[in-house]
Amino acid sequence: MSWLVAGACSLPLRPVYAQQRPVVLAEFNYAMGVPGGDLAQRFGSHLAIGGGVGFHPGKRKFHLGIRGSVFFGQTVKEDVIAPFRTSQYGLLIGADQLLAEMKLRERAWLLCLNGGGLIALRESPSSHAQLKWQLGLGFIEHSIRFVDDASALPQFDENLIQGLDRLSNGLAVVPAVGFEHLSKSGGLSYYAGVETILGFTRNQRSYHYDLGISELGKSRLDLMWQLRIALYLPFHLGDADDVEY
Repeated sequence: MSWLVAGACSLPLRPVYAQQRPVVLAEFNYAMGVPGGDLAQRFGSHLAIGGGVGFHPGKRKFHLGIRGSVFFGQTVKEDVIAPFRTSQYGLLIGADQLLAEMKLRERAWLLCLNGGGLIALRESPSSHAQLKWQLGLGFIEHSIRFVDDASALPQFDENLIQGLDRLSNGLAVVPAVGFEHLSKSGGLSYYAGVETILGFTRNQRSYHYDLGISELGKSRLDLMWQLRIALYLPFHLGDADDVEY
């Protein structure tokens, strides 16, 4: 038995980090994605930027946070200014009686609270990596933005735009999963994952001037599938992690 005890004692000891410090994460994120559902009939692909704050409470493998994002898109599939276009090049007549161009863009924003779990993949004294899953609940709003670079179309004032911009908003549910790396020694901390935004929205405009109809309160299912990456600025709380062998 002595050789068995000696052999066991000679095995390398693997460190176990019994307690991780709580950490607050300031986040800057960037995303790219495509629409689905009713949103795909109105807009094309999009980019998004945003920020937020998260909290990991130490050894408990869950997290909480809040984040916001602003979405930008170049493709608008509904030509809401078609009735105002001329037959020549499809342009508009400006205040100076010359032809002018109005550009249509996608704009949206999202604010949500999220929470979920963490599954440790690798831990060391200087960093740890983990699988992060989460579910967010919040509010989303989207509309068509009108860009008159030459300021030549004063007829598109606020009242007219409100009858054309298709403003819609409502509840958003955001499931997501990704990989998270947190440094404890001043290195790079980041997240990369995929998520789906499910927007249960309603049209908020009483009348569409271009269609001559009202869709006030009409229900929509607006989807976004996107890849999101985030850079963290972590603030570790308390003493250094306890280590057991």
